Amino acid sequence: MSSPPNNKQYVALRESESRFRQVAEHSREGIFVESEGLFRYLNPAAVRLFRAASAEQLIGQPVIERIHADRRLRATETMRLVSENRETLPLYEEKYLKLDGRVFDVEVSMAPIPYESKTETVVYFRDITTRKRGTEQQSRAILYALMEAAQDSIYVKDREGRYLILNKAASRLVGKTQEEILGRDDTALFVPGIARAGMENDRKIMATRTVQTRQDDLILASGDEIAVLTTEGPVVDALGDVIGLFGISRDITEHKRSEKERSRLQEQLQQAQKMESVGRLAGGVAHDFNNLLTVINGYSDLLLGQLSGIDPMHGSITEIKKAGERAAALSQQLLALSRRQIFATRAVDLNEVVADVEKMLRRLIGEDIRLETVLSPQLGRVQADPGQLHQVLMNLAVNARDAMPGGGTLIIETGNVEVDNGYAGKHPELKPGPYVLLTVTDSGIGMTDDVMGHLFEPFFTTKKQGEGTGLGLATVYGIVKQSDGAIWASSEPGRGTTFSVYLPRVGQPAAVPKEVRPPLPTLRGTETILVVEDQGELRRLIEVVLRSYGYRVLEAANAGEALLHAERYAGPIHLLLTDVVMPRMTGPELAGRLKGLRPQMCVLFMSGYSSSAMADHGIPDSPVPFLAKPFSPESLASGVREALGPPRSVGAILVVDDEEAIRSFLRKVLTGVGYEVLEASDGKKAVKLVEASPVDLVITDLAMPEQEGLETIRILRRRHPQLKIIATSGRFAGKLLRVAEYQGADATIAKPIRPDELLELVRRVMAG
Repeated sequence: MSSPPNNKQYVALRESESRFRQVAEHSREGIFVESEGLFRYLNPAAVRLFRAASAEQLIGQPVIERIHADRRLRATETMRLVSENRETLPLYEEKYLKLDGRVFDVEVSMAPIPYESKTETVVYFRDITTRKRGTEQQSRAILYALMEAAQDSIYVKDREGRYLILNKAASRLVGKTQEEILGRDDTALFVPGIARAGMENDRKIMATRTVQTRQDDLILASGDEIAVLTTEGPVVDALGDVIGLFGISRDITEHKRSEKERSRLQEQLQQAQKMESVGRLAGGVAHDFNNLLTVINGYSDLLLGQLSGIDPMHGSITEIKKAGERAAALSQQLLALSRRQIFATRAVDLNEVVADVEKMLRRLIGEDIRLETVLSPQLGRVQADPGQLHQVLMNLAVNARDAMPGGGTLIIETGNVEVDNGYAGKHPELKPGPYVLLTVTDSGIGMTDDVMGHLFEPFFTTKKQGEGTGLGLATVYGIVKQSDGAIWASSEPGRGTTFSVYLPRVGQPAAVPKEVRPPLPTLRGTETILVVEDQGELRRLIEVVLRSYGYRVLEAANAGEALLHAERYAGPIHLLLTDVVMPRMTGPELAGRLKGLRPQMCVLFMSGYSSSAMADHGIPDSPVPFLAKPFSPESLASGVREALGPPRSVGAILVVDDEEAIRSFLRKVLTGVGYEVLEASDGKKAVKLVEASPVDLVITDLAMPEQEGLETIRILRRRHPQLKIIATSGRFAGKLLRVAEYQGADATIAKPIRPDELLELVRRVMAG
């Protein structure tokens, strides 16, 4: 924005008004002249920005009426100061009002124009609403990008039925631009009868808080007829209040017109494509969700570790942690749906999985349902995650139980099957070859064709509100597909349901589960870790956690910053802890670059996606150190320690203090990061130990019996000039510690001592 001329120039402009108007009339910035609080002149740009028909519509009107009510008091004072002091006011931000009442953000500068006995003010302003919204809407950018990439219509309405958000697919569907739709309700899109029915249905959905999927035949305001498959549900704010309604609509007009001509194969392909699209959307949401959950649950763990059980805040934070854990479970369901869940696959005997889960199933389904298992004795193996197969069986059993409210029979069968070309042609999810077939059959109420058509869609449920999330069968579908299998159901009302799960058969024998490794002797360390994570909140949490465990942490928000650390940091970098999916350069690409600079550096990847999905980002199928999000502070420390290996002895430290509890505390902290620790209860014993054993550092209290710390420091410094010494004290700490430095201590630390503060000081003194 150009700076306004000085006062002399303004006087000249005032004397030559034609020249001023010529400049102002062609300016792209808004310019108006104010005198005594009223508009005296507005250039064309200002007229456009205020949405006025002409300058005359505003001239003579109070300027303050075009300023947001919250800013008027300050704006009045600002204009008064400019007028009285006759000084130019540099750029500042303000909120102006258009004539239609809409608010827009502006950058403003003011300059006084002395004119005869009064002072007028010329105001330059520029609309920065778009720029301001760019910052505010950054968090919504991912959602909008996903919406615009979707082929289905996606929209959000407020409680009055007015459209707040919609994607391009939605505007194409109804043949109107987004500008023609936003802020209006269905009466602008459909004929009156259709609009009234739709808005009434919207009110019912918000009132009942239900998610509804339906097929609608609609007549647009233009007279064109369309058919859509729509899912709508309430939008609820953080307080639990319904604030609007969301909708996803698919144009099925052509589908309906050619319904008689479509084959069952085409229906299956369309379903697969829809699930693939929803899966990608769910996976992207879950990935970002996992970052947030890691931060929420991580700080909850840290706070709980600092509070006693009787602390008033302990219960509240525990509830936050529980909610975070439930959200993490939901995130895992979304990842399963998107086929990006963390899988630990191996060759599995499906019969063993059924046997493992059978006892639990009997308790789950109740005594009024008879459970039968028919297991093939020569069953082949499948390559899958046993825990995920457990979840498949549990979800299918729960679905069957709900379909038999009056009791019945549940049959689980396994068998080897060969899928030939003919059968695969009818079921495009399958390729010809050997499979293991798992069937789960119930004698329940069965399903209609309409329900069957939406069976595996997320959030679709036939249960009452509050009785199900609609993710159970969608999760099963995702797990089966991620295991390279296929699933479908056959059912008729009143004749029960059979779910058929096909999993590829493998020739190798069932793998023996890996032995559980003994817990690490310590999770602490003194190594230097380079943390690369583009999410600022998560990066700060990781730094806090790792520093609390004694590590030195270098932070980088992106690959460029990480490379600078690697080039400029003088000391060793022992571990690279990096997110996998990052802008511009992925984690594996960064690791490859850094290995050239730091060949001895270990690498630990972290992500909310599965390790198999990481192959798309350069991580090989072979086992690599991998940390799954969301993770707890302890699992983060454990993963880091495992990647680094057990801590090596990094020096011998003598702890001198007459209180055994303090010696024990310091010994635990120091040995936890690999130091060898010796102890002495007074200064005389300390001197003897230094004479008898190799010691790199002495940490001594100053107030002790027999021989106080100051005397001990003098003796040690005289006899061992190269010995490192740290003095501690809790009495008159400031004065005594300063004296200790004069006596020869390399550093001092006041009691009470924090572990991270102590380790950082020890590391610095030992390095010096």
